Amino acid sequence: MGTKRTAKPQKSKPASQESSLDERMLEENLKRSYAERIRRHQIALATMQKLQRAKVL
Repeated sequence: MGTKRTAKPQKSKPASQESSLDERMLEENLKRSYAERIRRHQIALATMQKLQRAKVL
């Protein structure tokens, strides 16, 4: 029929890399205006609500 694929184990990132990513994302977000941050949050919230109603999450 077909070959069965197995998932490769993912390597976890060192904690130092994860925290620097979080800090970078925070810094980038804080460069946005308050209105832009609210707008992006509203989009994310609406998306989550749609997924919940569709019972995907």
